[in-house]
Parts: sequence; structure tokens; C-alpha cells
Amino acid sequence: MGSAAAVEFDHVWYSYSGGKYALRDVSFRVAAGEIVALVGRNGSGKTTALRHLNGLLKPTRGTVSILGVDTKETSAGRLSRHVGLVFQSPRTQLFAQTALEEAAFGPRNFRLKDPLEAARRALASLGLGGFERVPPLSMSGGQQKRLSIAAATSWYPEIVGLDEPTVGQDLVNRMRLLGLIKLWSSRGVTTIIASHDVEFLWLLEPRVIAMSNGSIVADGSAREVLLNQTAVDAMGFRPPQLVEIAEKLRILSGKSKTVADVVSGLTRTGR
Repeated sequence: MGSAAAVEFDHVWYSYSGGKYALRDVSFRVAAGEIVALVGRNGSGKTTALRHLNGLLKPTRGTVSILGVDTKETSAGRLSRHVGLVFQSPRTQLFAQTALEEAAFGPRNFRLKDPLEAARRALASLGLGGFERVPPLSMSGGQQKRLSIAAATSWYPEIVGLDEPTVGQDLVNRMRLLGLIKLWSSRGVTTIIASHDVEFLWLLEPRVIAMSNGSIVADGSAREVLLNQTAVDAMGFRPPQLVEIAEKLRILSGKSKTVADVVSGLTRTGR
């Protein structure tokens, strides 16, 4: 694999079985270690874009390049060594008898030196230490989601795609996931997330690409996009609640992001 951008979509169009286009002239580049969130209504093209990362889908027109390689020129099997992809429904990915075997499948397939140790580390990083012998299909939905993330990242892929990763997660595990994504970024791992969870994205501070009807309608920082009323209207959801509260009270500074920031603003203004 080459040393170009980690991910590049170049004028990508995609239609399922010759029908309506799910992606329409989509172009963007993602650098190594960058965190990007794809946001938009259901049917906006987020999941379709994610499934292009490892060659499960290939453009009807245009080009998708992963680490400098055109996905049309290689197989999904070869791309999977470099891309870990987590679907919205974890049950579609889980097949092993135990959580440990699930997480060890990738490391074994890609011949890591100690696949079981890699699997244990991945499970522990997602709060599943001690679940090694638990059958995946007996887990809760939130646990299954975290197991699917562990299984997709246990062999240390350079690129990770996550479809609605915070669904079914409590606050502790949402914050655990946030920290993990930032840790991956510090190690040069590129993460692309499809999500409706604006509160999580506000704290994560990724680059945000807003999509509507298969096209990109905004591309910028979380603050630029999530506070852009035109983009928010196109995406079909409201800005983060903390932002709405602070804006209404006129206490939001350029760096306000958390409950503590809002409380501090209230204190300063004497409200």
C-alpha cells in the first residue's frame, strides 16, 4: 500500500442495482490519523459511503482509494487487512462461540504473533475484560456493539469505519469509546464514523461531513458544521443541547463544549 491519503473519494457515484443514486458526486480526502464523522438523515448516504472503505461496495462511477490503492483494482479480502468496519447491527457480524474467539478471528487470519493476547487487549479496551468466555449472542445489544468494535480493531488496521457506534451505550462506555478513538488517532489510525449522536460528536470534535440525498452539503470542524443552521436543517436534527442552552442564554464562548463550560458561563453572567 502506498503513502497517499488514507482515504480518498473522487467524484463517487453509487446506485444499488441500477436504481436511485445513493451517492452523488461525493469527493473528500481523509489524512492518516484523522477523525471524520459522516452525519445526515437516514438514507443520506452515510452507510453507503462507509461500505466503500473495504470494498464491500465499489463505485458505479468515480474512484475510491484506500492507502493509495483504487478499490476497483483490489479485492475486499485484501482491503480488510487495512480496514476494520463495524456495521450498524452487530448481530450481522458476530459468529464465534465466545467473545474471545470473535475478537481473535482477525488476528489469527492476519497472522499476528499472539492473536489471543491481541484479542484480550481489544476486549479490555472496550470494557469487555472478563467476558472472554461469554457467547456473543447472549450479550446485550450494547455489549454486542462493543464486541463488534473489538473484533474489527483487534488486528490494528490503519483505518476504522464505525456505523452508529454509540447506539446502546451508557455514558461510561460512550466516554470510553471517545477516548479510544482519540487514542487511535494519536497512533495514526484513521477513523470514519457514521452517526446521529451530535452530543457525542460535539465532545469528540472530529471533522464533520454533512450529507443529504447522497451529496455533501457541508464539510468542516464539528463546531462549524453543527452550528451551521443550513447544514443542521439538511441533516434533520438539532444542535447539541448544551449548545442550544448556552446560545439561548448568550453565554457560549469560542471554546465551550461541556456542562462545566455552561455552568462556568452561568456563573460569570450571574444567572
